[in-house]
Amino acid sequence: MRLFYLILGVCLIFAESFVFAISWPMPPTDSSGRIGNSYGEYQNYGSVAYMHPGLDILAPAGTPVYAVKSGYVKAVLTTSANLHWRVAIGDSAGAVECDGWLYAHLSEMSIMVSEGEWVEEGTLLGDLVHWPVADFHHLHFVKIRHSGVVWSSDWQFIGNPLDELENISDPDAPVFENAFGAQKFAFSNNESSDYFAIGQAVSGDVDIICKVWDYINHYDWKLAPYKIEYRIEGDNPDVWTNSICFTGLLDYANNVSVIYRDDASCNSRGDYNYRDYYLYLTNTDGDSVIETSDAAYSWETAEINNGNYTVYARAYDRAGNSTTDSMSVAVENFFSLNGSISFDDNNPDLSGVNVIALLNGQDGLSDDLGNYSVADIGGGLQTIQFSRAGYLTIDTTIMMNQNGVINLTMSPGDYVLGDANYDTQVNVGDAVYIINYVFKNGPPPTPYASGDANGDSKIDIGDAVYLVNYVFRGGPPPGGKSPQI
Repeated sequence: MRLFYLILGVCLIFAESFVFAISWPMPPTDSSGRIGNSYGEYQNYGSVAYMHPGLDILAPAGTPVYAVKSGYVKAVLTTSANLHWRVAIGDSAGAVECDGWLYAHLSEMSIMVSEGEWVEEGTLLGDLVHWPVADFHHLHFVKIRHSGVVWSSDWQFIGNPLDELENISDPDAPVFENAFGAQKFAFSNNESSDYFAIGQAVSGDVDIICKVWDYINHYDWKLAPYKIEYRIEGDNPDVWTNSICFTGLLDYANNVSVIYRDDASCNSRGDYNYRDYYLYLTNTDGDSVIETSDAAYSWETAEINNGNYTVYARAYDRAGNSTTDSMSVAVENFFSLNGSISFDDNNPDLSGVNVIALLNGQDGLSDDLGNYSVADIGGGLQTIQFSRAGYLTIDTTIMMNQNGVINLTMSPGDYVLGDANYDTQVNVGDAVYIINYVFKNGPPPTPYASGDANGDSKIDIGDAVYLVNYVFRGGPPPGGKSPQI
């Protein structure tokens, strides 16, 4: 048990309250109670959804409730008629903000303490009220924080009692169910009810949703688990990311949609009749603080290569039990790359450069203006190759997580000077090629610089004459030196 507390310490680092070992508030105070609702659990009884801000400990109506810690009675009040009388006991008698414990659903006539009174740990506070629905007699128990000599009911909910209760006995590990038809997890576009079909490859920014629940010593009431984490094998195979940990401050009214998916496909429910919890794995920045900003996070599949991945989810309860489940999913992102090509040897013919994504073989040619476009390049790191006969072949690596642009200037590579027609030989055919280019608008030499046989930085009839003189009369070679192979 103690070892598990250390392992789960990442959750507790972010808890905003000091962890203090306490006994259970109802007899037997030295052993676990039966839990009907957990901290952070999805609930909706017909008006608005919220996260349950406390632990509901089940016991027969009339069961005595005792203070788990000494302190000052800061509130004795009801929030809604006879069923909702409660006592709050804080650490300070003054108006300064302090921590305290809330004991709710006491019988009004049984309450034994008054506001301002000092009570010792173990003091009888009152008895459980009779709950008229589903035999659900319970103590709503939670750590709170507020300020003032006397507290109103607008306190903060700052701690899961399971973080401080001793002797947690819970033999049952959390249970994953299929979240989307026969599929273990559901995948949708980020913050959208646009789901990927069963078996469909995913793309873009993806929400991953699981369906999971837990029991704590009572098999009629499904609860939310204490903690969930996930990892994606093939992406960061050794890294588990914290998805949710129900500890610390709980903004129960505003952040329910950050944690739970509730729509026609993944319909979270929490009431006396139904308990279905669809929780986001990916709405997290990795810590255990549940914040509105966490909703923006997702599995950014455009940042990785296309292919097959395995998604793992692991759920814990507070007693240390855990369950891991997984499924495979394919990633398929495709983007386009475009830009323009130019040459640093003044070649006027800008067409014919082949641009290819080496990983999946998508390619395209530059046109007469040097423009090119390659569609359907896979996501992730891609090696893009630019090649044209007689010019340097250029490879560049680009992260294809969006449509990209590369403008490039190509330089001549290994070529034979004077080999205007690019057949690896210097002969009369090259002179004819240059004449055709100069007088009949034929194609330019490739690379362009190869046709400058006389080295005057231009291509004209003089280069053809120079080549004829070299081939038939033993004149100087192109460039005044031996042809370069």
